[in-house]
Amino acid sequence: MNGATQDSAGGGEGSIVIDEPFAPAGSWALETDDAFVLSKAGCLETLVSRTAKGELDPMLATSWKQTTPMNWKFVLRDGVTFQNGDPLDAQAVVGALQHALKAKAPSAGFSPAAISGVKALDKKTVVITTPEPDPLVPERMATPNTGILAPGAYKTAQTNPKSTCTGPFTLAKEVPQQSVHMKRNDDYWGGRPKLASAEVRFIADGAKRTTQIQTGEAQLVRKLPATSTNSLKGTSGTHVDTAETSRTTSLILNNKKAPFDNEKVRRAIQAAIDTTKINQAVYLGTARPAVGPFAPNEPFAPSGAKPVKADPAKAEQLLAEAGVKPSSINVRLLTYTEGAGFADLAAVIQDQLKAIGVKVTIKTADYASLEPDMLSGDFDMTLMSRNHLGDMPDPVGFLEADYGCDGKFNISHFCDKEMDFLIKRAGTTTNRGVRYAVESQAAAQLESRAVNVFLVHETESVARADQVTGYTIHPYYTLTAKLAVSSK
Repeated sequence: MNGATQDSAGGGEGSIVIDEPFAPAGSWALETDDAFVLSKAGCLETLVSRTAKGELDPMLATSWKQTTPMNWKFVLRDGVTFQNGDPLDAQAVVGALQHALKAKAPSAGFSPAAISGVKALDKKTVVITTPEPDPLVPERMATPNTGILAPGAYKTAQTNPKSTCTGPFTLAKEVPQQSVHMKRNDDYWGGRPKLASAEVRFIADGAKRTTQIQTGEAQLVRKLPATSTNSLKGTSGTHVDTAETSRTTSLILNNKKAPFDNEKVRRAIQAAIDTTKINQAVYLGTARPAVGPFAPNEPFAPSGAKPVKADPAKAEQLLAEAGVKPSSINVRLLTYTEGAGFADLAAVIQDQLKAIGVKVTIKTADYASLEPDMLSGDFDMTLMSRNHLGDMPDPVGFLEADYGCDGKFNISHFCDKEMDFLIKRAGTTTNRGVRYAVESQAAAQLESRAVNVFLVHETESVARADQVTGYTIHPYYTLTAKLAVSSK
């Protein structure tokens, strides 16, 4: 196996190369996706962990309890030290969380709008206060954006994760935008990690990631393109894991800008797009045509929801009712290089809209260069792959961020008082079943009003060498203490 090593006994001193599609921005600001990079690389940890099934487990906190309607108490784990030897205590946790709250653009799930205060009750107890009763504080503490670093990480303007994490691996070397090299944390509170080291490479090109697993240059490759998934299945020496995910690919429409400020125009675009053909042509049948932002098997999806049936004639009728000539619609579609299959997806959408007389030009670039225009509203439409359980293990965080009037990631620039009411109600409802019912109402409205065109619910495929064991597909964790490379 090229690029991997293991000891003669198997498993204890191995090294691994992992290919990931997204690179960190470089500042290691935990309110950004850099937190997810550090979490997947086995460095950053949170008070609460999320299982692959979305349940909550203890991590740096062993227990939590809502002591008053607006106060939650978290008890820290004994015997945890940061990688620089500093003890994990309540003051260190408070400092890290307060730093997150003071960020220029705090994460959606953990912001001053959701959290009004953090304080140390004693050395082992942290109290988190909310501006109003919030039953989802533990879920908010499970996202990598609330990761805990040692006080020394925040001494300069740029966050420094070197030796300041608590996880099973520590950052040894960084090649900006290319890779990070991790080494084992022998003093890890969860037990000695099986691997001695790892190199995590950031490669946006899915075809190149596929080549690296085929040649043995990498031993674990995430987010395989659909074509690679099918070609690698049955390949000797390689195993492909596939799992349904809480991620939906959508065509995001700019609701504050003509022509998509008109609901009938949005519904026309929705009716013109054939998600079944997209699933077959782009995803080779590995995805599922979308029924809205949430997949039909998820408890917060509307009961009986089905994909919108493609109907070009209806699309033309809706445009006529809106008083908009198809030939007058000339829009630009943004697509980012890191999106698996996005080049093909953009081309299919371009053709399907051309069939009703709508002209689409395509602009492709890396995500970091496109995001400022998305957030500012200087765009027409864009492709987006979004994990609705990424901000927290409940979709209310996603709804707050993406569809609230004050949402920090409201790229569709949609604002509606009724939607805000539903989101607030979901976020303050203690009963999980009732909360899911409210979230399903919100999802149904987003679909019926064509706020965006939800295309497919994704599956994730990961290729790994047969010698790699201890891996489970997870949105937050890749390099874990259990990951190993055997000698067989």
